[in-house]
Amino acid sequence: MIYQAQVIALSDDIEEKVTLQINDIRLNCFAGICPYPISVGKNYPVQLELVMLHNYEVMASPDSSGPAFIETGEGFTYLIQGRLNGMYLEADGLLFEDEMLQTDFGYLDGKKVTVKADRIDVEFLSR
Repeated sequence: MIYQAQVIALSDDIEEKVTLQINDIRLNCFAGICPYPISVGKNYPVQLELVMLHNYEVMASPDSSGPAFIETGEGFTYLIQGRLNGMYLEADGLLFEDEMLQTDFGYLDGKKVTVKADRIDVEFLSR
C-alpha cells in the first residue's frame, strides 16, 4: 500500500534511520530504498514492509485501546497490535502484507494480534 509520509527526522548516527509521520502515526523506519535525497518536513510517497530477521512472533491479543505501535528500545524493533486478515495486518489504519501471516498464523485470522517486527522498512517511491 502506498502512503504519503512526512519526514520528521533523519538520524545523524544511522544513515538509514528516518522518522516518518503517516496520518497520526510516528514511526522510526529503516530506509532501505531511497533513490533520491529526502528532506525533513517534506512529504513523499512510500511503501512500508515488516521485517522479521529471525522467527515470526505473532500472538493473540485481547481487544484493547492501547497504542498500535510500541517501540521496544531494541534498535528498530516494534510490537505492533492490529487485526489479522489473511496475509494482511491492519494496525491503526496502516496495512502490512506478509504471506507468512496467512501461511503460519491462519488460525488467528480475524483476531486481534500482536506482531514483533525487527524493523519496519520504508521504500521511497518515485514521485
